[in-house]
Amino acid sequence: MKLTEFEGKELFRKYTIPVPKGVLVQKPTQKLTIKLPLVLKAQVFSGERKKGGGIIFAKTVKEIKAGLKKLFNSKINGERVSKVLVEEKISPLKEYYFGFSYDTESRGPVLTLSPQGGSRIGAKPRSGRPRTTIVPFDITLGAEPFIIREALSQARFPSEDFNALVKIIQKLWKLFIDEYALIAEINPLFKTADGEFIAGDAKVILDDEKLNPGERRFIELGGDIAILASGGGASLLNIDALLRFGGKPANYTEYSGNPPAELVKGLTQRVLNRRGLKGCWVIGGTANFTDIYETMRGFIEGLREIKPRPKYPIVIRRDGPRQEEASLMLQEIAKKEGYNFHLFGSEVSMAESAKIMVREAYNRETRDQKAETRKKKR
Repeated sequence: MKLTEFEGKELFRKYTIPVPKGVLVQKPTQKLTIKLPLVLKAQVFSGERKKGGGIIFAKTVKEIKAGLKKLFNSKINGERVSKVLVEEKISPLKEYYFGFSYDTESRGPVLTLSPQGGSRIGAKPRSGRPRTTIVPFDITLGAEPFIIREALSQARFPSEDFNALVKIIQKLWKLFIDEYALIAEINPLFKTADGEFIAGDAKVILDDEKLNPGERRFIELGGDIAILASGGGASLLNIDALLRFGGKPANYTEYSGNPPAELVKGLTQRVLNRRGLKGCWVIGGTANFTDIYETMRGFIEGLREIKPRPKYPIVIRRDGPRQEEASLMLQEIAKKEGYNFHLFGSEVSMAESAKIMVREAYNRETRDQKAETRKKKR
């Protein structure tokens, strides 16, 4: 879920990231008690608000009234304006850029940063040097000060700002992780003449599945390997691994957050109730709170509803609470009911299980095709 700037800044306040004084205005006649000069910002989801006329600077009460009237009667990039964020105008000495997101190449979270923030971030630099520096983050280490300092140095930030910026980036990282964000950006981060640092804008996109645990996004991808994954951002990285090894994902969906067996059962039926599948990949890291036995029980209940019984390989890579019970249950069911399970825990990496899934799915297809050819020749 993408947040408006106002909603993003409410999260910034929660994590004590400084923001300008401001108020959300929902009608043009609303009275304001904020010190002039002000900035009027249309609360829309599209980018390039300033270019689209969605940001107006006002020095007088007359300009405020005219600006609010104009915004409430306009569309910004096709989106009708119903709310306006009114803030005190900041006159910065410098503008910086920071953002956390997930990167498909490094297959994990990354910090993107630049000592040249604001609207210039998207412009092509004259020097040929990239405006942004991208630094992969190890989620197990987190935002350690030495990692952030190295990133700031690499991106050529002034050393006198390091101490303050380290603290702000640590707070942004905590927001990114604790709120299950897919993107958390500050652009620009103002540095004032008083040496203060203030977030001028906020771009935050949260993981829908974490906000609504009873709902699960399902996206058709058109491939032939069905996927049941655990972990929002990590799920996308696992799909990248499958693609890298030559697999063709049939779908995206995930079931993290310690769901009941009934939810996993329903997802399993939806994922596997289609023709042309060559494999099923149940993938997730080492859980802290998810009951692995409960989720695998839901998977089995859903699997039993699929007719005819799937003969393709089913690779399951999971670990966490009650994993041993789950593994014994799966082994017994495979033996009694004839499912082609390949079971792994944390001894096999998630990327390695992707490789195994691809090998089993497509090599098995080749063997079956050869057997069918020999049968026809007879």
